[in-house]
Amino acid sequence: MATTLIVTEKPDAALHVAEALSENPHPKKINLNGVPFFEFDKDKERILVCSALGHLYAVDAKGAGPRSQYPVWDYCWKPKHLVERGQKRQERWIEAIAQISKDASLFVDACDYDIEGSLIGYTILKYACQGADTRAQRMKFSTLTEKELREAYRNRLPTLDFSLAFAGMCRHEVDWLYGINLSRALTQSALKASHRYSTLSTGRVQGPTLKFVVERESEIQTFIPTPFWALKTKIDVDGQIVDADYEAGRIEAKASAEDVVKDCAGKGGLVSKLESTLYPVTPPNAFDLPTLQSEAYRHFGYNPRLALSIAERLYLDQLISYPRTSSQKLPPSIGYGEIMAGLSRIEHYRSDVSSILSAGPLTPQQGKKDDPAHPAIYPTGSLPKRKL
Repeated sequence: MATTLIVTEKPDAALHVAEALSENPHPKKINLNGVPFFEFDKDKERILVCSALGHLYAVDAKGAGPRSQYPVWDYCWKPKHLVERGQKRQERWIEAIAQISKDASLFVDACDYDIEGSLIGYTILKYACQGADTRAQRMKFSTLTEKELREAYRNRLPTLDFSLAFAGMCRHEVDWLYGINLSRALTQSALKASHRYSTLSTGRVQGPTLKFVVERESEIQTFIPTPFWALKTKIDVDGQIVDADYEAGRIEAKASAEDVVKDCAGKGGLVSKLESTLYPVTPPNAFDLPTLQSEAYRHFGYNPRLALSIAERLYLDQLISYPRTSSQKLPPSIGYGEIMAGLSRIEHYRSDVSSILSAGPLTPQQGKKDDPAHPAIYPTGSLPKRKL
């Protein structure tokens, strides 16, 4: 019987893939040196599903050398536990994946379909599975629902998405080259100037960002405010109190503002012109990640990192689609009616769903931005399986 190894990005995703593909609702779970994976048979095929823990490999210098040495141009990819401290758990994961991969004749990458997910799957298949990246297949999905995972496995791509994986490698390698060389140069420069050692870090993103912060802070510190006065009043129009602003706007001299107040004190007014304008208000565009994070802050005060963390948890619980997307478009193939039917089973949303369905055809407002990997963020219509 042929053996297929499916690699996912996180343990929760491995569980959902195994449950979706297995004919048994509770696939067999095995622990290999504390590393869980799932095993089941499907259509005369033995399938193993294992997960990563995010990145299991990282960039590091070739060979050994003093930590103060720079520039360093020779680098390679190594197991993360050899590059960073406190990554012993990743070592067990790599050893377990390498061991079970020996039985596999077919490999499938089921990591998240984006740059980082593609890189995670690629490095595991290339290094832990000893070159399986050249013959591996790719599952592409935007939700972890049973239906979509089955379709993704049935319609898996014949090869890995190498363009995304190589883009991820390039980003990590450039970050490493900038970070290691500039940080060492900055640290050694500070040591020579102060004769005191202190590790200083900078990089491709960190350095320019710090420059922007310093320039902005300098502008704030050197800003000289210019005083001005604005006139506001409340007037009674047929018993209704209305706020009114002085039509000239800002007044540069306090004496001029006081003169206007004196001239108007105790006097009535005449409404000379009344204008009314109707503006059509369209529904908001479908959520991409930045818009979702902005709305989460506006309504709940969540910072972007917290909003993304919550969205990723909802994705892993099969409640929303993949959140790391820049798309504001929703294709009809998603099945809006089926999603609404699922949401109607939640009492809190029942009346809203009924109102939406009674308004006519389900046509979401599409934005301009698109993402070839994933659609905009949308609810799957699934019910929570645990208390959130």
